[in-house]
Amino acid sequence: MVTEIKPIEHFKELVSNAIQRQKVITNEMAEYYLSSLLASFTTSEKSIEEPLAIAYLKALGSARDVQLRQMRDIGDISLFTSGFFSDSLKRKIVDIDYYMAMGSSCYSYVASVDRNGEIRRLFSELAAKFPAFVDVLNEVSERSRLTSSKDILRIYERWLRTKSKFAEKALRDMGIEPTDTGTKPVH
Repeated sequence: MVTEIKPIEHFKELVSNAIQRQKVITNEMAEYYLSSLLASFTTSEKSIEEPLAIAYLKALGSARDVQLRQMRDIGDISLFTSGFFSDSLKRKIVDIDYYMAMGSSCYSYVASVDRNGEIRRLFSELAAKFPAFVDVLNEVSERSRLTSSKDILRIYERWLRTKSKFAEKALRDMGIEPTDTGTKPVH
């Protein structure tokens, strides 16, 4: 008998395990949101056709309900990109720091404007713990074999940029003690 695995179930387990391993204190709603986010990116073409800053400015000029949806979408794309494709941002004009700041800012905005208390709490948490959730998604990406942990320099550069707890642990697991020498990675 062949059993179909639904993306949400697959990601729920990976996200839950990553949250436990990284000791991220969060609630079930945020965990479910992250799992749903990953599932939505595997089943749809969720994207923004323009630079995030332009989408952000357009969202600010939109009606409230459109604004909330667009800000949430920008936050989602920023979180997904930061967590799953942080290496692709290396040596680009816009790097991971930009995506993390943009995502956190958009989630904060949703939290400050939405009138639903549960939604406000969820997006406040997503904004406040954005770097931790990027680490969670990064681990899910690694465990899904969409990226490889073999490139020590890549992991070290990620740690230098973000001070990611996940990258730091990965380096330590390889026997490397991460040290910030005060130098910036060359673009």
